[in-house]
Amino acid sequence: MQRGFTISRVKKDSPAAKAGIKAGDFLVKINDSYFHDILDYYYLCSGQRVILSVYTKKGHFTEIEIRKNYDQKLGLEFCSPTFGPMRCCQNHCVFCFIDQQPPGMRLSLYEKDDDYRLSFFHGNYITLTNTGDLDLKRIIRRGISPLYVSIHCTDPAIRRKMMGNGAAGDIWGQLKKLVRGGVEIHGQVVVCPGLNDGTVLKKTVEDLSLLCPGLKTVALVPVGLTRYRQKLAPLRSISPGEACSIVEEYTAMQERFQEQWGTPFIYLADELYLLSGRPLPPHEHYGMYQQLENGVGLGRLFLNEVEEWKKHSILPPLPRKMEISLVTGQSGGSFLKIFRGELEKIGGLKTYLHILPNVFWGGNVTVTGLLTGSDLLLGLRRKKLGEVVFIPAVMLKEGTRLFLDNIHLEFLSTRLKVPLVPVTGLEEIRNHLVKKVLTVAG
Repeated sequence: MQRGFTISRVKKDSPAAKAGIKAGDFLVKINDSYFHDILDYYYLCSGQRVILSVYTKKGHFTEIEIRKNYDQKLGLEFCSPTFGPMRCCQNHCVFCFIDQQPPGMRLSLYEKDDDYRLSFFHGNYITLTNTGDLDLKRIIRRGISPLYVSIHCTDPAIRRKMMGNGAAGDIWGQLKKLVRGGVEIHGQVVVCPGLNDGTVLKKTVEDLSLLCPGLKTVALVPVGLTRYRQKLAPLRSISPGEACSIVEEYTAMQERFQEQWGTPFIYLADELYLLSGRPLPPHEHYGMYQQLENGVGLGRLFLNEVEEWKKHSILPPLPRKMEISLVTGQSGGSFLKIFRGELEKIGGLKTYLHILPNVFWGGNVTVTGLLTGSDLLLGLRRKKLGEVVFIPAVMLKEGTRLFLDNIHLEFLSTRLKVPLVPVTGLEEIRNHLVKKVLTVAG
């Protein structure tokens, strides 16, 4: 069987495109070396002179020399992000969100990847339960850093129980090898009451602090439970009182770490502050915002945007009265109320704020990004919407106009009889209003 991989796309004006490589060509070797996967590919292509052994679509074999800047990408894409089979999750975590989904959704939503290559390239969190000693040596040798690791607990027995995998107990040894090998790591701990909270959580954090600064950050995230937990392990949500205790205890710990290392090290998900009724930390607390994937600092980023909005001159009164709507999930309600107050300062503008429950997932799911098309249809019908509804673009699958339940944005706009406009930031709302002002004035 011929070793190598078919090229699915060549980026325009890239070194590979200028060298005449086409989509459909078959890449066999790089610098006379076979490559196993995406890691080998990037490693072998990192130099300034690269020789590619290629079979063209017409079956002709050729060698192509490319000269480029060091570490400049060739511009080639392949059918699989890993080139070979993706490593799948071998765990049966008691808190797994994928197991808490209803049937009939997009197949991609049921995929359980646990691949260190995807962790490096896309920031996916991995458990390391399918990563052996040879893999660890390869990660260190290739300099695959940073990695994003689901830790959850350093106690071997409890971690094995939480993850339903007898191979899950050596996380401490694996992390230590990686950190000593120069690999930077960002970790997450999903806090499940009665399993890895309390003294277990405190020991986990104290253990992990011994790996700082190689272990850069650790996020504490409350377990997310949906209404689809039939025949799954019994779990309950974190209570407001428990959230308050966590915020109080780990704020003190953050202050200690900040004094020692110049970083809080432990970061708490926004949901813990919201549950406890405590204010979010200031902007400086979050550093480079490296734990956004875990809902750490999203609220503060939004408040930062509101502050930037205030710095701009207030929009002039609208030439005519205009009504708009903002949509958010329950966890974003308090932040959107602040922004609505700023919008209300614009003469002639009326803003409706719709804070929607997540009926589709149920349970304790309150994040805006998990609102579905059916949630919007149920929550917005018969409501005053105005002439445009702004929704966070995070509700849609990246690169598409589909909600998680496969409802299309245009279908929903038709049913609600109003345009739904996805936005990634407040500046897009400002630009939309400015256009309306100019259109009416013209």
